[in-house]
Amino acid sequence: MSPLNSVTPLTSAMEDYLEVIYHLEQESRIARVRDIAKRLGVKMSSVSSALKILGTRGLIRYDPHQFITLTDKGILRAKEIVRKHEILKRFLATVLRINDNVAEDNACRIEHYLDPEVIDKLIRFLEFVQTCPVDQSRWMEINAESCDDCLLCLEEARKRIQDRAIAQQVALEGGMTLAEAAPGTRVVVQQIEALGEFRENLRQEGLTEGVTIEIESVKESSRDLNLNINGYHVTMNKNDALKIFVKPV
Repeated sequence: MSPLNSVTPLTSAMEDYLEVIYHLEQESRIARVRDIAKRLGVKMSSVSSALKILGTRGLIRYDPHQFITLTDKGILRAKEIVRKHEILKRFLATVLRINDNVAEDNACRIEHYLDPEVIDKLIRFLEFVQTCPVDQSRWMEINAESCDDCLLCLEEARKRIQDRAIAQQVALEGGMTLAEAAPGTRVVVQQIEALGEFRENLRQEGLTEGVTIEIESVKESSRDLNLNINGYHVTMNKNDALKIFVKPV
């Protein structure tokens, strides 16, 4: 690998290839040239050329006669790209109330140009919108009119704060674990009862005390939880989730 290859940023097209390969691996464990071409709407010859470039960058394992898989380096890079995309789409859809299809299309175009600092600020803003007890829907609605009754809004906020505080206290007293959190809810990690390699693996996934987690779904058949941690999708077994104590947001 030449020094130039190791430092030259990936083009937006190459990032799109990485993102598609990542999703195909998540769905089918492998990626095929024809599947990549179909997903991106390009010719198979174009895919082969792009894969050669990604292979020289050490991001994929590529052989014309084999399936395509991401290397460890490629997985990390792909996760960052997917994270940007999903946070942008979430911001456009939930805050700006843009149609899902339009939000998806625009997220695809914007994701290649934002710095990590911008993404982190977007995450913090999204958390504020989703957890602030004051009713955010009024100003998020398109063509919304100005509020006429601040006292009513503040009274509703006070009630929400009280209800949340009660729920959090009950959870803390009862030793609520991540395994008990319901799908569609958000929790804050209070304590992790794990040491050594397991705790380090959690840290690498971004799961530390104080972090907010969204429980996307729970697979009862496999006892797996699908989590969203700052834009990263993480799957965790319920037995491991029992070691993580949380309180609801």
